[in-house]
Amino acid sequence: MPIDDTQAGSRPETPETACEVAAPGSPAGVKEAEDRRPQEHDLADAAAKGGVGEVAGAQAAVVRDAEAHTSGADAPPDGPAQLATHHANGLVDQTSYMPVKQILVVMLSMQLAVLLSFLEQTIVSTALPTISAAFDDGRSSAFVPAMYLLTSTALQPVWGRLSDIFGRKYTLLACMSIFIIGSLGCAVAQTMLQLIVLRGLQGAGGGGLLTLVLIIVSDIISLKDRGKWQGVTEATILVGNAIGPLVGGAIAQHTTWRWVFWLNLPGGGLAILVMAFFLPLKAVKGDVKQKLRQIDYGGALLTCFATVLVILPLNWGGTSFDWVSGPVLGCLLSGVVLFGVFILYEWKVAKIPVVPPFIFKNVTVSAIFFTTFINGACILTQVYYLPQYLQVARGYSPTKSGALIIPQLATTTIFVFFSGQLVSRVGEYKPSICVGYAIWAVGLGLLSTLDEKSSIGKIIGFQLVNGAGQGQTLQTSLVAAQAAVARSEISVVTSVRNFMRSLGGTVFLVIAAAILNNTLRSQLTSHGFDSSTISTVIDDPASIWTSTSAFSAAEKTQIILGYVQGFHTLFHVLCGVVGLDFIVAVLFIKRHSLSRGDEEALKQRGKEWVSHRKEKKRAKHGGDAVDQAEKGEKATQE
Repeated sequence: MPIDDTQAGSRPETPETACEVAAPGSPAGVKEAEDRRPQEHDLADAAAKGGVGEVAGAQAAVVRDAEAHTSGADAPPDGPAQLATHHANGLVDQTSYMPVKQILVVMLSMQLAVLLSFLEQTIVSTALPTISAAFDDGRSSAFVPAMYLLTSTALQPVWGRLSDIFGRKYTLLACMSIFIIGSLGCAVAQTMLQLIVLRGLQGAGGGGLLTLVLIIVSDIISLKDRGKWQGVTEATILVGNAIGPLVGGAIAQHTTWRWVFWLNLPGGGLAILVMAFFLPLKAVKGDVKQKLRQIDYGGALLTCFATVLVILPLNWGGTSFDWVSGPVLGCLLSGVVLFGVFILYEWKVAKIPVVPPFIFKNVTVSAIFFTTFINGACILTQVYYLPQYLQVARGYSPTKSGALIIPQLATTTIFVFFSGQLVSRVGEYKPSICVGYAIWAVGLGLLSTLDEKSSIGKIIGFQLVNGAGQGQTLQTSLVAAQAAVARSEISVVTSVRNFMRSLGGTVFLVIAAAILNNTLRSQLTSHGFDSSTISTVIDDPASIWTSTSAFSAAEKTQIILGYVQGFHTLFHVLCGVVGLDFIVAVLFIKRHSLSRGDEEALKQRGKEWVSHRKEKKRAKHGGDAVDQAEKGEKATQE
């Protein structure tokens, strides 16, 4: 029997009490609609009068009346109380379940956008030396990848709420347009400063793409079937992150680095055209001024500034400034304080908060946010440091190193699909999540044993185990979070979940570099290397293979051994934090029903809506044909 969180926004205790909304047209449905009309009329009157107090009073009356019908632990997550609050805030339910044919068209158009967004996270990693040489500015080059991650992370919660206000389609098109404009600017940048600033603009759009795509998937596909389709998006993310270094290296080697950004223009343009014409989502109608008043400007600015003030000094530390310097510590402290102010503002001031604080009362949702933070940390760390291990410890080229992590990508993708199918068939997500974390921890433990002599078979085999576990935790965790909340809260939960994953990856890359570099520094110091040589090795470990005259054979061996020790330490830490994820999943992720009582009615309504759109198009084309015929007839008569 599913277990309830017994917290705000949680699912009901049993499938029998789960959100049984009457189907349209049924006696119960007619009765429910009639009961809601006076409430909606009161809210509309209050809004028309323009008084914030009147709207709030009407909202409170509606909620009190709704709670009289549904209260306590048995209150359905999409019941009258939740719907009343949602409508009183002026937000529209954008659920629009679609037939499989329409889903395929929508998914194909959106996956191209996701692929380009995640390709840009890692594509510059192998092209960075070429970019640094072109601008003769190696010290600032680290901000080229960092700025994209910074802005894409900071704005994710904001994009989710904006899509509630302005509609999914227009918000998604806005994100794609910003991403393309940023890409164009990067391609023509004339200085390193211009490139860094425009990478920030590119990231601002790119960060919203994944959030919007996953929210749209939840709008058009039922909860039980959602895992299968969300797995497609997760697989696209993995492909984008994995092939980014390969594509970037190939571009840097065979043509100008500017093609790293030029390639987004044709791909992004195609994605915009397909989404504009073939994305049949419901429009959110209403006055633009009213929508602009609904935006939580204070919350949006606070979350962005707080995120920037936390991430920026993590990139400064050890490069631009010492870790204990004023700029680093001052920014970190300011960021933490601003996050506290943000929480208070959202709790006490915001009318439609970017991140409603009550979602953290839900035990399952909070557990998913924590485990997703660790997921992002481990996945991005593996993407960066597995290829580096192959380059430093084995002397492989960047292209060969990138190719050797494809087995992990393939296995992860297979198990993403497998777990999605399994969850949809059996209606259970928790076993997949827990087993996935257990296998993932074992895989990371195996990878931590790799050294300079490990065979290719070991390298590939250990990655297969790692990918099998990793793949079972990605989309299933999102299904768990969405199952634990009301439909009106899914967009917020999805955007915050993605924010936590991006934040985890961004923060832990800095921690990973500190772990590996400090271990390497300690090992080399104990073998008598001077500080300048150690700094050279830390800045570019792979240089021991490219600069053959710089190090003797004995020195090269010591550097490799020191690096391998750092790699071991790093992957021991990753193994430990994924083990912590396993414990959190077992103890705090609750089981919730994936069946909601109104989903069959919503599916039928979706089919009817799609059919209605087709009929309108046919009627329009038919009318145009009649008009053309009449014009032709008049011309003939004249």
